[in-house]
Amino acid sequence: MEFRDVLSQEEIDGCRDAFLAYDTDRSGTIDQWELREVLKSMGQNPTEEELFTMISEVDDNGSNSIDFPEFLQVMARRKLEVANQDDQDILDAWVAVGGDPPTVAGGIPGGFVDTKKLIQIVKGDFGLTIDIEELIREIDLDGSGTIDFEEFQQLLS
Repeated sequence: MEFRDVLSQEEIDGCRDAFLAYDTDRSGTIDQWELREVLKSMGQNPTEEELFTMISEVDDNGSNSIDFPEFLQVMARRKLEVANQDDQDILDAWVAVGGDPPTVAGGIPGGFVDTKKLIQIVKGDFGLTIDIEELIREIDLDGSGTIDFEEFQQLLS
């Protein structure tokens, strides 16, 4: 995987700023502890094991630290991991509200969710005050009273 396939130029520029801010000894590399601080500043809290794994996966020269190109590889991998977790969370929510799980790994989930049931879950079970009815009207364009998985994804985004 090439980091340029995952990270935008804006994200690369942000990574450069973060890398320079946390390369406190100006060695041109960051170690496990500095990487932890970078990730903490991004709202992440990796374990020691996760940090070790992140570095070992990209540390081509075995220095136990990473230079900027290796850092970009770590950031690209983290971005993909977060995206995959978000996808899994959406799938789990779909199944929890009555949608069918995919029949094959990586497939699109099937079935429909009744909008009345979804409104009950959002307002009754969770007590949220969002205007779920309006959101549903925006995505249930055919007014069928049901939403499919793609519409559900739109609802959650």
